[in-house]
Amino acid sequence: MDIKDLKTKNWQHKKDTIGEVITDLDDIQQCYENIFALSKGEVPLAPNIGTDIIEAIGENPDNADKIIKTIVYKEFPIQEPRAEVLSVKTSCNANGKYKAQIHFRSKITQAERIADFYVG
Repeated sequence: MDIKDLKTKNWQHKKDTIGEVITDLDDIQQCYENIFALSKGEVPLAPNIGTDIIEAIGENPDNADKIIKTIVYKEFPIQEPRAEVLSVKTSCNANGKYKAQIHFRSKITQAERIADFYVG
């Protein structure tokens, strides 16, 4: 897709590509991935971007579940206001890696998606 052909002002470069762009739910999901992966203060010119989701590591599964859900429900709507978090499910594998499955909806198109995000 050429930037000149975009019919939206909401787009970004697709991660790990050269010249590709994404829009709509793909754009929102990539924003969520960035928010989920970054710690607050990690981006010097945008210190409020990111979460401290890493706090969940080392907690017992019940506490980790609460930490992850609380952070997602609090931070995602603030940092990515184009979408609404509908639900969050968490799980932990045998190696202690947490997964958050987030069901979200675009406020612009009303389209929905479920995506997996990993901690640890």
